[in-house]
Amino acid sequence: MSIMEDIQNAMKEALRNRDTPRLECLRMAKGALLVKEKEAPDALNDEVAVTILRSEVKKRQQSIEIFREHDKETEAVAAEAEIAVLEEFLPQQLSPEQLEERVRAYAAEHPEITHAGKLTGALKKELGDAADGRLLNELCRSVLE
Repeated sequence: MSIMEDIQNAMKEALRNRDTPRLECLRMAKGALLVKEKEAPDALNDEVAVTILRSEVKKRQQSIEIFREHDKETEAVAAEAEIAVLEEFLPQQLSPEQLEERVRAYAAEHPEITHAGKLTGALKKELGDAADGRLLNELCRSVLE
């Protein structure tokens, strides 16, 4: 089943359960996917859908930072709830501990890589969506220092 179908089914379930915040978040996610589908009808596959949903998660993470800077905890909590809903449809990512272990192992196998950007790029190619880019970059910098 595709991500779009999963979201559609989750929307039906949220509607039945009268879970308005979840339903609104799912509608937003479906809308973002439909915008991409209108741009290129044949291009919307699960890989593209994951990219779109990750960008929506990133937008909410940035919003949380801004909300917390301005002491708007209610909005920050709502954005965190939306992130939790969106992450249900994304592939599972490595934990920070697992990611640090992979970074250290890769750095040990490739001692010629001494630049954090090159290490991050190589690991991103290897790990793909299993790693958060920002966290991966931070870990690569700390390991190489």
